[in-house]
Amino acid sequence: MSRHPLLLFPNPDTTSTARRGGGGGNNVLPPVSRQQERLRPTISRLERALDSRRLDFRGSAQGVEPEYTLVLETIGTVAEFYNAAQLIPGLEWLGEYELRDIQPDDDFYDGSNREKPLNGQVMLMLSDRRAIDELLSLWNRFARNETMVFPTGLAKCKHLFRQLKDIRVWDVQDRLEHTGVLEDWRYRLEEMPDSEVRFETELWFRNDERARERAESHIRELVEELGGSFISSCCIEGIRYHSLLLELPAGQIQTIIDNRNVELVKCDNVMLFRPLGQMTIEPLWNDSLEEDIVSEDTVPCERGGEPVQGEPVVALLDGLPITNHNDLIGKLIVDDPDNFEQNYPASYRKHGTAMASLICNGDLELNSAPLSSPLYVRPIFRPHNISNVETIPDSVLPLDLIHRAVRRLFEYDGAEPPVAPTVKVINLSVGDPNIHFNGSISPFARLLDWLSQRYNVLFMVSAGNHAGRITVPNMNASQFRQLSSDDKASEALKAVHADTWNRKILSPAESINSVTVGAISSDSSTIPPAFLVGKYDIYMGDEMPAFYSAHGIGYARSMKPDIAVDGGRMLLEEPLATDAHLRPLNYIAAPGHKVPAPSCSGDLSYTAYMRGTSNSTALTSRACAQLWDVMSELFTENNKTAQLEQYGTQLLKALSVHGAAWGAMYDRMSGYLGITDTRKFKLAISKMLGYGKPDFDRAMYCLDNRATVLGYGALEHDQAHLFKLPVPEGLGGVDTWRRLTVTLAWIATPCPEYIKYRDSALWFTVEGDNKTLTSRPRNVAYDWQMVRKGTLQHEIFEGENLVVLAQDDRSIHIKVSCKSDAVDVVEPIRYGLAITLEVADGTSIDLYQEVQQGIEQQVQQSTRTQVQV
Repeated sequence: MSRHPLLLFPNPDTTSTARRGGGGGNNVLPPVSRQQERLRPTISRLERALDSRRLDFRGSAQGVEPEYTLVLETIGTVAEFYNAAQLIPGLEWLGEYELRDIQPDDDFYDGSNREKPLNGQVMLMLSDRRAIDELLSLWNRFARNETMVFPTGLAKCKHLFRQLKDIRVWDVQDRLEHTGVLEDWRYRLEEMPDSEVRFETELWFRNDERARERAESHIRELVEELGGSFISSCCIEGIRYHSLLLELPAGQIQTIIDNRNVELVKCDNVMLFRPLGQMTIEPLWNDSLEEDIVSEDTVPCERGGEPVQGEPVVALLDGLPITNHNDLIGKLIVDDPDNFEQNYPASYRKHGTAMASLICNGDLELNSAPLSSPLYVRPIFRPHNISNVETIPDSVLPLDLIHRAVRRLFEYDGAEPPVAPTVKVINLSVGDPNIHFNGSISPFARLLDWLSQRYNVLFMVSAGNHAGRITVPNMNASQFRQLSSDDKASEALKAVHADTWNRKILSPAESINSVTVGAISSDSSTIPPAFLVGKYDIYMGDEMPAFYSAHGIGYARSMKPDIAVDGGRMLLEEPLATDAHLRPLNYIAAPGHKVPAPSCSGDLSYTAYMRGTSNSTALTSRACAQLWDVMSELFTENNKTAQLEQYGTQLLKALSVHGAAWGAMYDRMSGYLGITDTRKFKLAISKMLGYGKPDFDRAMYCLDNRATVLGYGALEHDQAHLFKLPVPEGLGGVDTWRRLTVTLAWIATPCPEYIKYRDSALWFTVEGDNKTLTSRPRNVAYDWQMVRKGTLQHEIFEGENLVVLAQDDRSIHIKVSCKSDAVDVVEPIRYGLAITLEVADGTSIDLYQEVQQGIEQQVQQSTRTQVQV
């Protein structure tokens, strides 16, 4: 079947927005009398905590009235309470985020299902004692008379009091627990008991610059009193981030661990203490194995070639690669302004080497053509001084390093021009193992969202790896070994699914503007038969979500990961002990993706096999570079290169997902998991696969029976664009299968102080005569609300009755609508749209040709209209 280029819509018509749909929950709340009973001990604890902290301050040298961080937790959301908070003197709004999976009780539950977990809200405010007393006074008055009239602007307090689950102050436990810092401190004290210990101290972001300066100065004084040092600070107003890099003597760290009555950790300016050097990129292989474990047929011949010309499209922020490896010579532009290379022996250059090759060459097993453009590489990792794994060094705050690295691409640094302004995609195959997504967007994810909007660039981010053992419950090792291959796969998948809570996506994978990539257990390697003795290729070569790939979902129950791409298979060791524990095996031999690797002997043709969500992300970045080439040619031929610069990032984001589907994995997972509730099963598969595995080739060209048309534009609040996809007239009378795929992508401005977070909400709808006929078959029917919660909506409609020919223009109408979300939209929101219509093979209709002719007629009509105007 002939291949054809993609098509471009003319400028769309402007029209009114479509209805978004959705709605609130059905939460049952306790009566006010019960709330009073519930909250009485809570408020007493709050007042005791305030009194205790006030005594601490009066005993200090400062002797000033303290400020407290007030934490309000509600069931359901209290919309726009920040407006009311601003009217109470002494309250400063810090932020809010969602709470998920709250267990119902006799007081709070869903009216339609008492067992259903609830969602809620956390609101954070900086407050003096007077403001807290004022808030409690309002509560006491309301508790005595629930029909009271609240002062002007404070009516939201009524909803707050009805929905309030807990009220407290942010304390030492909040600052130290669940951040990984205590575990890191203990590890460092054990390994280097006499060394200084560095860590990050994130402060509450204050709107007033002078308040930020005072807070930072106070922390520095407290650190100096403990004999410590201030190393650096980083303040990024766009993401409300203010953090310090500090150092304390080991003895003081031990004191904090043993006795938390230390003013530094009690300081109300501090939000969190975080460890440094935890953001590692250790590849999923075991380099302690001998090199000869790789069979002879995996060692390539020399593959050097002519240097790749042109400007980079993809940037890799990762470890330093082996630039003179035969598979990478002439393909990289390495920019190392921090001189990391000086202390980066070749033997440790594993991850960056592998990622660079996967982006430039793909899986070496496939002998694919290299990219047409060079790859820009900025090292952000180097060997850790204790473990020697590649990690962001503890001499810098991670977000400061990432911020500077991206800014350097696109902005002047003094007299030095931007180093790679042509970059459209930035690959970040990294995750923070201490920050599992729990409903609050991490500073790292906020940074990517902000940078993406600021520089109109797309980040490809790995979902993260959880490569620990799989424990099959209620079964011993002997029983597991006796199962059939299908039953083993089923039990393993059930165990992984049951452990979702411990397998969440890692920061910054929750970034809403980025494309987050999970892994599929698939690759092109051949496993040596000897390696399968006592081991399992658990899914027997079938495509399935990789068990090591982190699970979603994303912020506000949006789709995360967005897609899942081949990440390589990982073998599991047959359980021999008492319990059915399946231990992953990290061989450098197959299976996996074939990548260049360091060699003990200095062999510059040496390769190994690797697996992980890092691989999946790198392969997606490679596909994006190829998609950019396709778009560049298309827009150049249509004299629209300026439009490509404006809307190319959004279109690239849409096309990277446009070919995604669950495919055969839907039925396999359904059979293995045995979840009969359709809604619960779709949630399970969405957590592991997102929109599914993308067929990138489908987004690069059309066929006789398949036409893909691209659209783009910019929308203001309460505005919509209408696109009309021409439909062959003969399709109306043909009883044949047909599919419509629509993908919409945009980049939102992050609003980190608000629970809605996005400044804008865009969504598409099928309009006109086809509105009620766009059926979603079960194996492609994503949750219609989930797909509208992020910045990437992808839906598939198919069936024999799809596409009714409208009498007026014989087209399918797709409407893209825009509304303000967290804040008012200030500037028009740019978006990219990809629409594909296809029919079954063998259909006599030349669908592409007729769609192309219809588009040409629209262009001519649009031109005539513009001339008349």
